[in-house]
Amino acid sequence: MPTEFDTPDIWRIVGGEMGLRQARAGTAWQHFWSAGGRLRPVFQPIVSLADGGVFAYEALSRPHLPGGAAPSILHLVQEAQAAGAEADLDERALAALAPRLGRLPPGAALFVNVSPVTVWERPEVLDPLRALGGRAVLEMTERTPVPEGRVREFLRRIDSLRRDGVRVAVDDCGAGYSGLNRLAWLRPDFAKIDMELVRRVDRDGAKASLVEALVLFAHRSGIDVIAEGVETEGERDALADLGVRLMQGYLAARPAPSFRPVAVSRARAQPPGVAVDAKAALGAGFRLARLAVRGLGDQAGLHEAIVQAVRRAVEADSVILWRRAGARLEAAAWTGRAGVRPAAVDLARGTWMAAALEGPPAVRQTRAEGEGATPYGSALAAAVGEGDGTWGVLSVAFVEEHRVRAELVDLVAGIADQVALILLARGQDRPAADRSALAAARYLAVHPGDWSDLLARAVRDLEAETGSHDAWLGVVRGDRLWIVPGSGAPVATALADWVGPEGGRSRMPPGVALREGRAVVVPDVRLEPSLAAEADDLLAQGIISAAAVPLVAGGEVVGVLKVYHSARGHFTPERVRYLREAADVLALLVRRWGGEG
Repeated sequence: MPTEFDTPDIWRIVGGEMGLRQARAGTAWQHFWSAGGRLRPVFQPIVSLADGGVFAYEALSRPHLPGGAAPSILHLVQEAQAAGAEADLDERALAALAPRLGRLPPGAALFVNVSPVTVWERPEVLDPLRALGGRAVLEMTERTPVPEGRVREFLRRIDSLRRDGVRVAVDDCGAGYSGLNRLAWLRPDFAKIDMELVRRVDRDGAKASLVEALVLFAHRSGIDVIAEGVETEGERDALADLGVRLMQGYLAARPAPSFRPVAVSRARAQPPGVAVDAKAALGAGFRLARLAVRGLGDQAGLHEAIVQAVRRAVEADSVILWRRAGARLEAAAWTGRAGVRPAAVDLARGTWMAAALEGPPAVRQTRAEGEGATPYGSALAAAVGEGDGTWGVLSVAFVEEHRVRAELVDLVAGIADQVALILLARGQDRPAADRSALAAARYLAVHPGDWSDLLARAVRDLEAETGSHDAWLGVVRGDRLWIVPGSGAPVATALADWVGPEGGRSRMPPGVALREGRAVVVPDVRLEPSLAAEADDLLAQGIISAAAVPLVAGGEVVGVLKVYHSARGHFTPERVRYLREAADVLALLVRRWGGEG
């Protein structure tokens, strides 16, 4: 004889049946458990698109009734929400999962779905996950949005879990405003792209553009992206093209009762349209600038190092550094077809590279746009320098057509500016001690605007690459420290406030970096004794971790780079190395021009 919870209209939510379901939700919820209902865990792998290996498993729950048809997990979640029992559902799911935790394969992470309600109402329910430490990932569902009055408490609970190594993921990104909003204020470790956005992404240009935008934002914020619901190889390859690193879906495996190993073929290694890693490109420029200033071999060796670094950074099939020689462009160094020196370019003919010398970067997307026979389908050229100080052109090319995106144009233009700084510094027959000041002067000469405009642009670039919402550059000028933010005018402060006796600003990371001439990293401002008095103010601004790197030129501290972030432990050794490289380049500009306000 069917019981009340077996009746179909209890589990369906359509039209006028909504009121009936809500009225009987509490009863249906209770009957499911009183009739012997329970949850069974199943596991679906999350795999790497690079090598096909298992990165993690997501633990899912499947309702079960002895001798009867059980509702779907979606309907059971809806009943729990209507009955105000979301934390109870999470508690039961984790109780069923707990005996399996010891079987998690070594090195694999475990994603577990929980409601935000559980985080602030019953945080003790999540204690079993703390035992997994850094292998546990709390996946926040959208069952109930976090009320505005609960956000502070919710984040405090999340921070407590993070201190025990538990990471955080959000799901359904791209499904609506709420998913994007959670990325902004929660700053998770992982973001899952909604499966409706993933479906047919290889055939839908609008979906591909949305995914690309999500991936760019996530990577700049230090968030790894997981694509859900991947079912075809075409979807997998398109997602890899767009910069997605992890996937989950039936193409890899269906959910199973155990942690099954899977064998998934990797995405193709170098498909057309591969997304460019902005940090790799800018990082290559910074490293080259350091090598140039410190004396990298002869000029020919420097040119070769530049093209090799650019090729690795943008994954191009050919890179050529063209030097301007009167009315021609001649190849100073190149990669591509072995042993074939690129022919000189006659600027009088008005070629596409000649256009790049006089204006914004020039782009070719198809072979039909080329000038004569060429093995490359698409290409991009950007001027090295500007105006009378133009040194030449940097060009990159790809065998495939339509490889040049707006993101690539910005990156190559930025790298060309870095190359201008290097070559203008190395191209002068001056003592090595004068080269850094000369580099700054020459660089400013070919970039319109005063020194503060240039430094503000550098700060904006660093904010974008580090995901920071609070960064500035401090320039020492006499007894003042000029604060140059990414936007707005520089502000003068008293240098003594930063380097004087302990207290106030001198305790802050920029003050310590200026006073002691060393990089300062604070993984968590709440745990740093010297910042106890400032911790509440920093937290109110969303600041959790901090880094400050001195700018040193000629053995003298000429400024400081300050970068704050909203995630705990954001400044890893790799990121600090990146900031040091940036500081070395910025010190070249600050040393001479910091006093020319």
